[in-house]
Amino acid sequence: MRLLDRLVVRELIPPLLFGVALFTALIFAGGYVFMITEYAVKGVPLALVIELALLYLPQIAVKTLPMGMLLATLLGFGRLSSDWEITALRAAGVSLRRIMMPVFVLSLLVSLFAIGFNESLVPWATERANAIRAEILKKLELTEQQAFGFAQFNGGRLDSYVIVAGGHDSQTQTLYQVTILKYRTGAVRAPEAVAYAQRAEWAGENEWVLYDGWIRTMEGQTLSFRVFRAEPRAQVRIERTPVQIEALLTQVDERSFHQLREQIAFYAREGADPQVIRQLTVELYNKINVPLASLIFALLGAPLGIRAQRSSPATGFALSVAIIFLYWVLARYLIILGRSALPPPVASSIPNLIGLSFALWLIFRREHA
Repeated sequence: MRLLDRLVVRELIPPLLFGVALFTALIFAGGYVFMITEYAVKGVPLALVIELALLYLPQIAVKTLPMGMLLATLLGFGRLSSDWEITALRAAGVSLRRIMMPVFVLSLLVSLFAIGFNESLVPWATERANAIRAEILKKLELTEQQAFGFAQFNGGRLDSYVIVAGGHDSQTQTLYQVTILKYRTGAVRAPEAVAYAQRAEWAGENEWVLYDGWIRTMEGQTLSFRVFRAEPRAQVRIERTPVQIEALLTQVDERSFHQLREQIAFYAREGADPQVIRQLTVELYNKINVPLASLIFALLGAPLGIRAQRSSPATGFALSVAIIFLYWVLARYLIILGRSALPPPVASSIPNLIGLSFALWLIFRREHA
């Protein structure tokens, strides 16, 4: 039986490495190449650009390991099936469950490796990458790339929208280049007033102080100010506390499971938005469930790869892309549901549970075919 195990593992390792490299390159090309190229063109030292690119790879690899495992089992078992080796093993009395045992062991090892990788190297690499990117942006004066915004609601309707174009400093609790759009009441969401400030500083007691800016109402009135706390007429203000803003901007890849869990508990104590806390909790459990997808995808890909007729590797590629697409669409949708409708651990686990159920059903069918 050791010969069988070696046979299966030899079929899985090359497409696993190829799949991880391929999907990592595709995701990197789609999300990071333009940014990296822009920095290089604008004169950032090449060594710094290369370091930044390499630092983004670990967080991508954690997500592409399950994809590579799926592709490896589809191609590996597709090849064994096309060459009638699966049929020969079954005729010799070897059960499908025994044939899949090395798949289970290898995929479990890959999942455990991904969990450890996600807990150790990924937070460090992401934090280092963000520090380098902030340094580059400061040198190039590209503060607009640090911008973020958030909506503010009153009685369930959109009340205003805050745009922070210059980023924020969590140490001094300061927002830079702040624009606030205040909307009218009623069915038509037309702006009632617009305020701009060079900076906003937290004064405590649910109050931000705006400095060096102006307020313009839709009636054509413009008020300039240097220090501003609240405008009685337009009621233009920032409603969120610094802790709520920090929770909104939390990058989960920068933190390990333990660190993120502690931060979520801190946000809950400090009264951060419950929906944001629930979303972060879904992302917390995704730190376990996403690496475990390597095991689920392997158990799913092996029986799918067994086909009665010969098939080209293109079939395995197409099937892997379709499964990956469905998995990530479902996972993203469940993050949204985890904000309100589902318990966060359940929302995080459902894609793997569905995949596991389908895999066991396929294995049962192939076993008794």
